[in-house]
Amino acid sequence: MSPLLVAALAALAVLVAPRRSELPPRGRVLGRGAPSTDSARRQAATSYDVADALVLLSLALRSGMGQQEALERVAGSDPGPVAAHLRTVAAALRWGQPARDAWSHVPEAWRPAALAWEVAERAGAGPAQLVEDASWRVRDAEDRRLQSSAARAGVGLVLPLALAFLPAFACTAVVPVVMAIAHTVLGP
Repeated sequence: MSPLLVAALAALAVLVAPRRSELPPRGRVLGRGAPSTDSARRQAATSYDVADALVLLSLALRSGMGQQEALERVAGSDPGPVAAHLRTVAAALRWGQPARDAWSHVPEAWRPAALAWEVAERAGAGPAQLVEDASWRVRDAEDRRLQSSAARAGVGLVLPLALAFLPAFACTAVVPVVMAIAHTVLGP
C-alpha cells in the first residue's frame, strides 16, 4: 500500500471514530454496572427476564422466605429493570396493598405473576408453585410469539423473491424459448 493511501485511511478513521463523550459509561460497555432506578423502571423487562425472575422467586419462596423478602432478594440479584419492578411490588406489599394492587404498578409483562400471586392470596396458600407455573406460561407464550414471527418472516421473504425471481425467470427462460418456437413456426 502506498503511504498516501495509508494516511488517507488513518485520517478517515479519526474522523469517523466516536468522540469520547459519545461513548457509553465505562462500566456499561461490558454489561457491568446497574442503571439508575428511574431508568430501570422506564426500561422494559423482556419476557425471558420475567420468566427467569419468576423461577428465582419460586425457589426463594420454597426455601421459606416471606413474599416481600423473596421479592427483595431476587431484585438484589438483577441490576436491570426486573429489580426495579420487583422492588416496587415488594414496597407495595409491605405497605399493605393487596396483590392485585401491588402488581398493578409494574408493566404488563408481569401479568402472569400478578395472577399467580392473587390466586395464592385468595386461596390462602403459598404462591411458589403458581409462580413457577407462571414462569413456564411466560416462556411458552414468548416461544409461540417468536415462532409466529419467524413464520411471518418466511412468508414475507417469499413474496419479494417471487416478485423478483418469476419475472426474471420468464424473461431469461420462457420468452426466448417462445420467441425461438415462434420464429421456427412462423418462419423468418
